[in-house]
Amino acid sequence: MFNYLSLGTNILIGFVLTSLILRFSNYEVLGNFGIFFSLKSLLDIGIGWITSGITKNLINYKHLKTNIYTVSKILNLLFGILIILFFAIYGIFNSKYLISSLLFGLGNFIAFILTPYYEIFISELKQSVVAIFRFIQQFLFFIFSVSLFYFFKKLEFVFLGMVIGNTITFILVSFYFKSYYNLPFDTKFFNRILKRLFTKEISIFFNGLSTVLLLQIDILLIYYLYGEKSAGIYLVIFKIPNTLIMLGWRLSEPFSAIVSKEIKINKRLVYEKFKKLEKNLLVISLLFATFYLIFGRYILYIWIGRDNIPNIQFMYIIPSAVLIFSIMQRLYLSVNYLTYGLNTITVLQFIEIIFKIIFTVFLFSYFKELSPVAGWLFAFFFTIWLYRKNALKILKD
Repeated sequence: MFNYLSLGTNILIGFVLTSLILRFSNYEVLGNFGIFFSLKSLLDIGIGWITSGITKNLINYKHLKTNIYTVSKILNLLFGILIILFFAIYGIFNSKYLISSLLFGLGNFIAFILTPYYEIFISELKQSVVAIFRFIQQFLFFIFSVSLFYFFKKLEFVFLGMVIGNTITFILVSFYFKSYYNLPFDTKFFNRILKRLFTKEISIFFNGLSTVLLLQIDILLIYYLYGEKSAGIYLVIFKIPNTLIMLGWRLSEPFSAIVSKEIKINKRLVYEKFKKLEKNLLVISLLFATFYLIFGRYILYIWIGRDNIPNIQFMYIIPSAVLIFSIMQRLYLSVNYLTYGLNTITVLQFIEIIFKIIFTVFLFSYFKELSPVAGWLFAFFFTIWLYRKNALKILKD
């Protein structure tokens, strides 16, 4: 339950802050708000993929728990420091948002040093504990960031809210952790564990890289090529479809574990489950797309106000079509995620990234801020059947 509460709070944060920023400020500030999180998502690639490796090693090598925990603490501490330095440098070059940059870096540093605790909890099958703390973290961020921005109407107070929320969560998690575990700092086998992480999880790293770039290249390109206002407009026109895509993706996430556990036992049964899920997701994606196509403009009106709604050709039909393809794409990826077909999926995602770049650079005058989404849609006409073919190869061969 708390996983869904955390997800819901995260979605609510994005919608409420976007609305407040537009009502009390402008698209330029919104564009900078979005760019912070996009840059952070790209930087997450450097450490995020290791978390799954750490957790798997904690489960498989319980006698090395202290050593693996130490490796995780060191890696997350170093990466957290790197995050602070990166955003400090970013703030120096973008001096108008220096305080925002420093606070954003600090907030994420605190979030990173929480990770080793969560990895231990998950390896001990205490996922519910992690879900509760993540919900608390998101809820505190929501309360403090929205309240502070509402009163002071400056972007840095959003990130001050993040710092306060993450700090309180860190204190709560630390006390809870120490009441159950006493894991000393032990660097024995450090190099061996590190080598294992970087050799066994490299395919997951490249898939994570392609996935994050696929989702974040849009705003980064628009911000760099066309400015803060265009980046803010993009955030608005793709916010609702992107949220529906993320919800659709979560519906197929559990299927990765099913494929991994059952495919060697009864491949035919897995294939039957896949066909049923494929039909259900197609219906759901069509319903999502139809909902946005019909009601999108009215939701935007209620959300950000009539005066703030962009006027861009195809701004409802193109995202609706992408929504359908993307939800189905994620199902096919779930078949490959823990099997031998992951590298093919990664290549296909990089092809989609290239289409996004081409459309954004060369067709912006026609599609405007919708250009990367139009590029993604055009790429899907070539890649979606390859995703499905690759998935069926795993299930039927």
